[in-house]
Amino acid sequence: MIVTTDMTAKEIINDFKETYAKVRKLLDDDAPHDPVNEPYLSNYKAKDILNKMREALMITKGSERNLDSVKIDAMLGVVLLNIGIIDMETDDAPASEKVLTEAEALLLPHSSKPEVVSTLINIENHLGLLWSNRDEPEKGKSFLLKAKDLYESFKCTMQMPISIEHIIHVSDSITGDIMLLEKPYTLTLYYLAQVYGSLNENLKSAIYCHVTLRRQLQYNDYDPIDWSLNSATLSQFFAEKNCFFQSRHHLAAASTILDQYEARLLADETNDEVLMAKKEQFNHRSADVARCWAKYCIILMSASKNRLMSDPDNLDEAITDLSNLQLEDSENICGGDVKNLIFPDLDVSKHENEIGHKFLLTYQDAREVFLNCQTWLNKAKEYYRPDTLASDYIQLVQDNSEAYSFLAFFEEDDGRRAKMQKRRIDIIEDLLKEINPTYYLHYCQQLWHELGVIYSEILDIKLDSVKKSEGKPTPHLLKKINMLCEKSIENYERFIESFKDKNGILPLRMEEEFVRPVVCAFAFIGRNSMKRIALDKHTQLSHVKKSYESYQAVVDICSKDKNSAKMMSTEYSLCQEMVKILPIKIKKLEAEIVAQS
Repeated sequence: MIVTTDMTAKEIINDFKETYAKVRKLLDDDAPHDPVNEPYLSNYKAKDILNKMREALMITKGSERNLDSVKIDAMLGVVLLNIGIIDMETDDAPASEKVLTEAEALLLPHSSKPEVVSTLINIENHLGLLWSNRDEPEKGKSFLLKAKDLYESFKCTMQMPISIEHIIHVSDSITGDIMLLEKPYTLTLYYLAQVYGSLNENLKSAIYCHVTLRRQLQYNDYDPIDWSLNSATLSQFFAEKNCFFQSRHHLAAASTILDQYEARLLADETNDEVLMAKKEQFNHRSADVARCWAKYCIILMSASKNRLMSDPDNLDEAITDLSNLQLEDSENICGGDVKNLIFPDLDVSKHENEIGHKFLLTYQDAREVFLNCQTWLNKAKEYYRPDTLASDYIQLVQDNSEAYSFLAFFEEDDGRRAKMQKRRIDIIEDLLKEINPTYYLHYCQQLWHELGVIYSEILDIKLDSVKKSEGKPTPHLLKKINMLCEKSIENYERFIESFKDKNGILPLRMEEEFVRPVVCAFAFIGRNSMKRIALDKHTQLSHVKKSYESYQAVVDICSKDKNSAKMMSTEYSLCQEMVKILPIKIKKLEAEIVAQS
């Protein structure tokens, strides 16, 4: 773009129009196809053109021509915004900040003008994004809240925003487009959700996410796959806060949008690679949403269990929506009604009616949720198979085991509870046969530890039944108790062995995430060794020695690492007592053996 002294206003605008079209072609059409070794080739070409446009417009701005000053500033603002975006995309944050700040200063005096408002909101959005990317979310938030204020103020003027294309279209009739305002504002809300997440204001972040999703539906401006994933992901936040009403609604919305998208895919009669790729993506993301449904079921069962265990005789009011959470809504992001986070224009009743959102009280309540969980897990397994996506498949099996665990809690019959725990064992042991510890050691560690826990839980059920029975335990039951002890110890030992070096020595300091499971494994080995029933003194002595060694291992770990001792203070104290007591028992047994010989 070159401006000469004899150019008319119309010629300047036409020249801008032609030059800006070249910029858009470079950025929109050419840039995605740039060579790998020159990924920003088109961006840099566009920036060169934009800088020339900038110089020309600055000359025009300083001259006495029959051009509207707001129009010139609007054109210059668009140029500066595009330069700033290119600088940001090419990792030149200082340059981006400088040019975007210049653009902001240029346009703020005209913030209520239809020609300017959309560009200015975009500028504030990108400044907010820039500072957020610099790990300064508070500063980023300030720009995004400016964008929010600009939007709200302009909406009050009842004007329609005008695009740059309309500004440079040489015509007396200029029409506005409300989406020029709504699209960047939706981005503002999306960025605010990310910023508040970075600031650990998670509830506010979640509400901004919801409002973003709601607006995308309202303006039919969304990708169904991305929208469904985002809604399903948001549901997990609500579930973890015991806001099951909102969690279920967002999951139901995700499934509803996927249903609609699937119908469109099935109606498409073409059979090209693009459609096949879309179907593959649909299957993949449908499995992800199914996993979120399964997690919803598991979290609902878990929360219900915790609620019943806390004080079963004095249960709090069953609040399963957002009314139990506090929100400082100075920005009026949800109209003062924090509970009403729904999608009013979307009928989600089909999926909502499949499962409740209230806390569970009885086995029948839990069974219905459990069966729903099984349905979703099986759906997810259709995509995540052990031969192709083993890590995800393992996690699904772990979820299945966890669901059985919670169902067992609600079962009052000891025999049925033991069978449910046995089902968990079968599931996990079958899985361990399929996976190689060399490649999936972390998962194998989790599974070995879980097996140790499950065998211990069945052991407790059997020991309780012995206490409850008035008669003498049968040989079969005694054999069963010993088997459960041995299997629990065996799996705990596999778990512990996986942390040892080639010389069979544990590290002096365990990684923090492994301290608790390793210490608990040793403690349970000590406990279950003492639970084994011995028919002779020699066997009994070996059991007690095994128990002593395990408790001593806990003492050794905690005495060498203050953090471990602090983290496991209760277990550490108990094991210290046991290593004082058990040597006495060992000496007594040794003396009895000597006396018998």
